[in-house]
Amino acid sequence: MRNFIGNIYLSVTSKRRKTIVQKFNKVLANAKYFVLLMPEDETDFLNALSIAEFLLSKKLHVALVANNLTMHLIKDKSPYRLEEYYPTDKNRLGLPKMKLVRRLKIYSYDVLISLEREPSSFQKFCAEKISAENRIGPAFPGNDKIFNIQVSVAHAEPIDFYKIFLNCLQSLY
Repeated sequence: MRNFIGNIYLSVTSKRRKTIVQKFNKVLANAKYFVLLMPEDETDFLNALSIAEFLLSKKLHVALVANNLTMHLIKDKSPYRLEEYYPTDKNRLGLPKMKLVRRLKIYSYDVLISLEREPSSFQKFCAEKISAENRIGPAFPGNDKIFNIQVSVAHAEPIDFYKIFLNCLQSLY
């Protein structure tokens, strides 16, 4: 029910983005600053780290936005800039509170990547508020308003989902 109400709120408040014809090969060639919206599930979080490690191997700056309950899965001296949120940072509808939104708006990125396997109004709202030139996310209904590049991974297992996502990301370089 929360997800339904959150999606209605997002559809009313989200801005319509102009459709721009864009070539997808080399779209990320000049990008240096990435922010990843990490999944809240621990197994998904661990699988999603492969995408963050790929970006680090390219010597890029990577920031992770993740739930504090999954932060223990990252080593103490991690090479990422970490932005953690707590369960108390969500309101009754499951959307981020304004305090968290203000923290996320501080930085500007070249690319935002949402890695949640299930539709999440929390991640959609965060993705809309973070300043980024390109937004990459899974292809779910309603994501076309927020993400300009969508990866279609229908009914894939968690490990396969992130492998396919990584392959699509590599093709954008």
